[in-house]
Amino acid sequence: MIKWIEIDCKALKNNIEIIKSKLKGKKLMAVVKSNAYGHGAEIVSEIASENGADFLGVMNVYEALNIKKRSKKPIMILAPSLKEDIETSIKSGFIPTVDNMDSVKYINKKFNKKVKINLDIDTGLKRWGVELKEAVNFAKEIKKLKNIELFSVSTHIAYTPYKNMIDAKEKLEKFNEEALKIKQIFPNIIVHAANSLVFLDFPDYSLDMVRIGNLIYGIYPSDIYLKRENNPVKLGIKRPWKFLAKIISVSEVKKGESFGYANEIVALKNMRIAAIPVGYSDGLGMKPEDNVYKITEGEKQWADINGKKAYFVSKPAISHTLIDITEIPEAKVGTIVSLAVRRTAANSLIPRIYV
Repeated sequence: MIKWIEIDCKALKNNIEIIKSKLKGKKLMAVVKSNAYGHGAEIVSEIASENGADFLGVMNVYEALNIKKRSKKPIMILAPSLKEDIETSIKSGFIPTVDNMDSVKYINKKFNKKVKINLDIDTGLKRWGVELKEAVNFAKEIKKLKNIELFSVSTHIAYTPYKNMIDAKEKLEKFNEEALKIKQIFPNIIVHAANSLVFLDFPDYSLDMVRIGNLIYGIYPSDIYLKRENNPVKLGIKRPWKFLAKIISVSEVKKGESFGYANEIVALKNMRIAAIPVGYSDGLGMKPEDNVYKITEGEKQWADINGKKAYFVSKPAISHTLIDITEIPEAKVGTIVSLAVRRTAANSLIPRIYV
């Protein structure tokens, strides 16, 4: 095997148990969308279900069908579905999300039984959701329909810790106010707004349930949280993911020699160059910068070899990358390197090894 992703199942279990322990009886939804953020939705769903998750969250019916056999926990579809998928969703026992009355009336007419739905409310993200000011009236209209059970009410707060803390708190307060009004109409509904960052920074707004994705997978902005009391490291949150590959070739390059595509690289010193069989088709080098995805420049990234940095010599190619091992004499063909890869961008065909 020349490249693989190693997933630490004990770390996943540990993270879920820690999060659950902080909820004081509130419910936990483990978000396993996008193939569980690249970790493997089927296995993660099973681990989450066995270690404290009350619900599983996905983005569409196809993701839900993929994990149905691995868990007996309720599965909620967090994005609105098209009408052609709603029927499959409901017949399969999933909880669909709605944000328009046409979908609600379609469900009410299509099914001669009580159907549980999640009502999503928009608090400024503008991706979907009923307008906040219309939410209570929307709930009143649902109350008139005999085949609809309003099971839960949700929102997603567009919160970034170092940018809009005050704005996020104000939106949480407004959402909670409207949700409490809806609870007067449907006393048993579950209200949920907290994702990983809201759970960390606004614990008072865990409400009835939290939806946790990133934190289960050990993903958080460490540069922000390392100085805070709610530091995930202090909580015991671990990173279960490792992207590993083996060096497949080593070359010697003399000072002044040009190499690479179009001879665009010139060696400024005598160098040992290693090739690893990982490129941008595997997700290597893809990272968000100012909300734009691009292939990063080589000198900004490195492979880790026994704790030593082997800097990229250039941008990743489609299926390989060159790294500088001049100062790492023990590196040779077959040496294992560790790589930082955006998990959701990692090619799903790369083998996942669960340990």
